[in-house]
Amino acid sequence: MPPRDVCYVVHLMLRSLRSADAYNDDYYHWSVATNGTVGSGSIIANGGGGGASSAPPPNPVWKEIKVIAKAREERYHTSVRARARTFADKNRSLGQLDKANVKRPRALLDTPVMRMDGGDGDVDSGEAAAAADSRYESERQSCRIRLWKARVAIDKGHTALLSLIELRRLIQANVGVPGLVGELMVDVKANVDLLHSSLGVIVKIDSREGKTIEVDGGRLAGTLSMPKGRVLCARAIEEGILPHSSACALLPTAMGCILSSQSSADGEDRLIRALTGLILLTNPGVDPSIFCRCLDVPISLVRDGKKDVSAIAGSIMRMNLLHAILSMGKDVCAGSRASEEWFRREEIFGGILEESQK
Repeated sequence: MPPRDVCYVVHLMLRSLRSADAYNDDYYHWSVATNGTVGSGSIIANGGGGGASSAPPPNPVWKEIKVIAKAREERYHTSVRARARTFADKNRSLGQLDKANVKRPRALLDTPVMRMDGGDGDVDSGEAAAAADSRYESERQSCRIRLWKARVAIDKGHTALLSLIELRRLIQANVGVPGLVGELMVDVKANVDLLHSSLGVIVKIDSREGKTIEVDGGRLAGTLSMPKGRVLCARAIEEGILPHSSACALLPTAMGCILSSQSSADGEDRLIRALTGLILLTNPGVDPSIFCRCLDVPISLVRDGKKDVSAIAGSIMRMNLLHAILSMGKDVCAGSRASEEWFRREEIFGGILEESQK
């Protein structure tokens, strides 16, 4: 084999070890090295755990370097495709093999279950059968649309979350350079808006009323209906990526989505743990009106007949969430304007618990 071909093969084999952005390319390695533990100490402290390095994680690179690396990858793949096409067309050998360039794995999504409605009349008649088929097709199409909308929103949310974590590292590394931090804050705002959109948070700024935050219940319910969406919301709250005011605003709606669903859903425990930690915060704390709205959720579910008390508190994590709301809400609302509303709701919820025990 000529030296040129040997050099090409060696460089091709070592290509996966060359990186212009070690922070993103070795993302999972540094996550395990930072958060994992082996024995009594951390992996970084021990320098062990499968060859993990004791060096600190690298800082993320700037966007210009990413653009250069992306252009280099595109040129490489273009040349590979052209060479493969030459072998396939002229030499009639090898052919082409298309591979998906996936950086990170994606969780499997649960597809909603369709049901076939038979109608009220005679299902054997032609009109009833046609109407049933039409309803079934319409329901299947609407479920498919909701599924893909939620999937796109969740993917965008995860992209924004990872970008915000990366930007936080960059800001911490360049805290002494105000000009660079100002440039990064533009990207921070854009990614926060994208994360808000994926979770259904709508921020409105008015010159008279100031800043108001609303939550699109339908979009948030679609996001939390999938395990990957619940993990997204939990990570955004746990790591402090989602602004505190936005997290407090979506708390009642998220509680409604959780308590109205089955208690064995994947990712629910982590989301409930994140919401419980948010409720137990004292500085910054949760507004008293938010506690009143949170307590309205189980009351309305039981009164409307959608769920009973045993279904609402169907797991230990759900019971811990309700206990955190009752304990913190009583302390926070005691000296505020919402004290009367809170005690009235607390009395109603206590009556519901007493009736369930009879």
